[in-house]
Amino acid sequence: MKTDFSIPRRQNFRGILVVFLMDLFKSIKHNIYVFLPLLSSKVREEYLSIVLVVLGVLIILQLLYSYKSYLNYKFHVHEQRFFLTQGVFNFTDTDIPFDRIQNININQNLIQQILNVVGFEIETAGQSTAEIKIKALSREVAQELKETLLKTENENTSEEQIKDEIESKASTKSKVLFQLDFFELLKVGISSNYLKGFGLVLLFISTLFQYLQEIVLNIFEVDFDDEYLSQFQGTFEFIIGLIVFLLAATFIVTIGRTVIKYFELKVTKMDEDFEVEYGLLKRVNQIIKKNKTQVFEIEENPIKNILNIKNVFISQASSQELNNKKKIAAIGISDENIRILFKSLFDLSYPQKFININSSKRLMFRLMIKNFILSLVIGLGLIMWQGFLFGFISTVILLGVFFFIAYKTVQKSHIGVSDDLIEIQSGSIHTNRKYIAVHKIQTISLERNLFQQYNKHADLIVYTASGKERISYLKYEEVLEIVNYLNFKVQESELSWI
Repeated sequence: MKTDFSIPRRQNFRGILVVFLMDLFKSIKHNIYVFLPLLSSKVREEYLSIVLVVLGVLIILQLLYSYKSYLNYKFHVHEQRFFLTQGVFNFTDTDIPFDRIQNININQNLIQQILNVVGFEIETAGQSTAEIKIKALSREVAQELKETLLKTENENTSEEQIKDEIESKASTKSKVLFQLDFFELLKVGISSNYLKGFGLVLLFISTLFQYLQEIVLNIFEVDFDDEYLSQFQGTFEFIIGLIVFLLAATFIVTIGRTVIKYFELKVTKMDEDFEVEYGLLKRVNQIIKKNKTQVFEIEENPIKNILNIKNVFISQASSQELNNKKKIAAIGISDENIRILFKSLFDLSYPQKFININSSKRLMFRLMIKNFILSLVIGLGLIMWQGFLFGFISTVILLGVFFFIAYKTVQKSHIGVSDDLIEIQSGSIHTNRKYIAVHKIQTISLERNLFQQYNKHADLIVYTASGKERISYLKYEEVLEIVNYLNFKVQESELSWI
């Protein structure tokens, strides 16, 4: 290796600017409310010069703090352990054995892309977030450090053996398995979940409404009193226009989020592992390791099926239950590429055959209780706003939609069991199928409320090193057979869960 990590070293020199800008943006984000008084023209006229002076002083102090933080941030590697010293006023020493390292991520946000450096994160067992976050390394040094930390040889390994292994790895050809171009990203965006985009549009509109109202009032001298608004909002043209605008804005926002987040997504096969890289404003580099993979999830929906694409999410061993943001995503891929991933990670062909146990129709009752309450609350609000007829019709429509979603949820909910894997299916409009190797199951438990005890049903919960998976409302006798079988298979297996 070119870099000697046994000697304590700092981040890249450009890290001073990276640390400063990232800390500055973080401070602004957490204290944005301080700038709200500047929206008033009176405050700007009387106090703008004072505000600018104070901001200038704070920026200089932030720069000095970031420079001192850069100087005191030093790391090195010694005897299969990673050491880090950091701090400005209070110093912290961190010591991490190699065998406690769970994941290593190389990321690159917009600031790091501009300055041509990368961020380096180390996730360990026992921590809910990345324990080590190095903000500025050259990509070459980051790759070398990553290889060093993932090395599992003993301390007594000879330099000759290490050199031979490095040359062997260098000679191994990496194969690009899958790469998304712009038009394929558009297909993924078109088939994405629009609820998030719709929420962003509503948040944007609600945030800007008061400012737009003031602008229109000053320019066009429109009187936005309650009577005028109620008359305007009650017109058919306004409602139709609002619906069209929201749908169009949601469509654009959803596709835009997808393109920005997964820009130039690439999946590369390296021996038994895979490297996933994507992102425009934040470039993310993650490794899918065979031994650490816990859950293999396939997501599809009717639009994705028409476009012949699916999304794959990989959950790896972690000290916390992973949310969707923490999972490694390979979106918009074909069935053939899914077969390659599945075969590499499980040593099994895809698809597999399972004996399925379906959720009971009684699950409908549980789902519809909260949906019924939600529909009534929304309906009462609409009755107070637009009258009884409009509110009643809207409530009936909502109940119909919720009933259909609950029906599809129950229809798709099941657990499948084979000799080597379990399959957990869920969803309503979307369909999610999660595959877990039997030997990687850590704990199995049953939960039964009073109603389930009376009608002889139970929820099955499967725990892995990446979190838990729940299958609701299975018949008690059937779920007991599954528990006994899986416990037997786990105890019988000599394979490691990680």
